[in-house]
Amino acid sequence: MFLIPLGLLSLVLLATPGLANSPLTLRLTVQDHKVTASWQAPFPLSNYVLYYAPYPEMNPIQSVPLGELTRLSVELPYGAAYYVAVSGEDLYGQRHLSNITYFRIKKIWHPSPGTTWQWQLTDPIDLTVEAEMFDIDLFETPKEIIQALHQRGRIVICYFSAGTYEPWRPDAPLFPREIIGNPLKDWPEERWLDIRRLDLLAPLMEARLDLAVQKGCDGVEPDNVDAYQNKSGFPISDKDQLRYNRWLAQAAHQRGLSVGLKNDLDQIPELVDEFDWALNEECFSYEECEKLLPFIKAGKAVFGVEYELSREEFCPEANRMGFSFMKKHWELDAWQEPCW
Repeated sequence: MFLIPLGLLSLVLLATPGLANSPLTLRLTVQDHKVTASWQAPFPLSNYVLYYAPYPEMNPIQSVPLGELTRLSVELPYGAAYYVAVSGEDLYGQRHLSNITYFRIKKIWHPSPGTTWQWQLTDPIDLTVEAEMFDIDLFETPKEIIQALHQRGRIVICYFSAGTYEPWRPDAPLFPREIIGNPLKDWPEERWLDIRRLDLLAPLMEARLDLAVQKGCDGVEPDNVDAYQNKSGFPISDKDQLRYNRWLAQAAHQRGLSVGLKNDLDQIPELVDEFDWALNEECFSYEECEKLLPFIKAGKAVFGVEYELSREEFCPEANRMGFSFMKKHWELDAWQEPCW
């Protein structure tokens, strides 16, 4: 399920009389210039029609008859961005409209090993720090700050929690109680989410990804994507986590956003091809940094921080391994001691 732009929905409804609510589901995947759309319903449909309109203008809406097709792939140039929906006709002549979603064909940021960065989740953001990438809070950072960072030539990554419920976030009232689980060990105000329930969780995370697009973020850092290794209150398996993390990567790429894998070290072999970079906390403290090397071998940056160790205890090895590590305060304010 996706958020439906009401203006586009009303236009489609006007253009196609008799559309009914239906479980016809449209899915998009984006890989570089190639967009693949597939759709399905739990009952027979035919005479499919594809609707598309420029994003974000929403008009003009155009349509293409597709007959019995249920899958379509096209290659488009960078800069292409469209809303998309499909409809199909049932055995009684009733037409059913799918969810309406959008995609952007955008050159996604793929940082190479050694890229410098800053991680600050407090206010105000120190714009003067010398770093190629800034990782900042999605909700708390004004759009004007992101624009100011872009004017300085910085890449902006926007942080949000994809695996926990945070009661202080503006969208917190939208989270159903049934997907809110146990508190985190070190952060009792936060609670784990039931990531198995994509039917309920996907629209909430898609809205956050859409906010990242609206604010001008170049990419996202989804946090807490290792619920299967924690006492979440739900029987979440490693396969559940892989499914959710892959979905996050695909949803970000669909919107032209770069996406990093946060921690979740044990699933790196299965996920390294689907994420653009990695971000780790304290792998030197826990002696598990070797698990991050598949990203380096793939030519992808590994960003990381240590909170307790001194620079002398981890920087030489971090640099040897090709990591972009630094020492930070636990509160992730502007202070940093980088290894580069």
